[in-house]
Amino acid sequence: MYFQKITERTLRYFVAFFIFVYGAAKPLQFKNDNGFPDKLVNELTGMELMWSFFGYTQAIPIIIGILQVTGALLLLSKRTKIIGTLLLLPIMTNIVLFDIFYDVNTGATMNAIVFLVILIILLFFERKKMIKIFKMITLKTPKDDNRIPLFVISAILASLLFFGYTYLQR
Repeated sequence: MYFQKITERTLRYFVAFFIFVYGAAKPLQFKNDNGFPDKLVNELTGMELMWSFFGYTQAIPIIIGILQVTGALLLLSKRTKIIGTLLLLPIMTNIVLFDIFYDVNTGATMNAIVFLVILIILLFFERKKMIKIFKMITLKTPKDDNRIPLFVISAILASLLFFGYTYLQR
């Protein structure tokens, strides 16, 4: 048990440090001057295309960076480590997918994969709590006698909203 605690804490601190640094550097990483403005789109490599896309505006890299820094800081505390892990999982999954499909250099891709695997391992260490949370969220409630009329009314109203919204967009 003591070994697991040391391992879990070490992995948390390790991944938190790296993700914090990467998150803090995001605005610099995707600055507007991407270094290849004179190329045609079909001449760009996948990585250059991705860099151009993310470098088009500073807002997205800053938001991603803030989320990464926040998640990394949450990983440092025993009380907030699950929230930090759950915040970082979709971000790191997205980064891994971008890295793979846009041919980002192997070192960066491997780092992202390692960090993602560590986040999954951290959730595995908390599997009992995660199962408890999942059971609590999906807990069956007693059947409501009004469920069918509520469903019909809600479906009709949702359909009216859909068609009204679609009509207003024309």
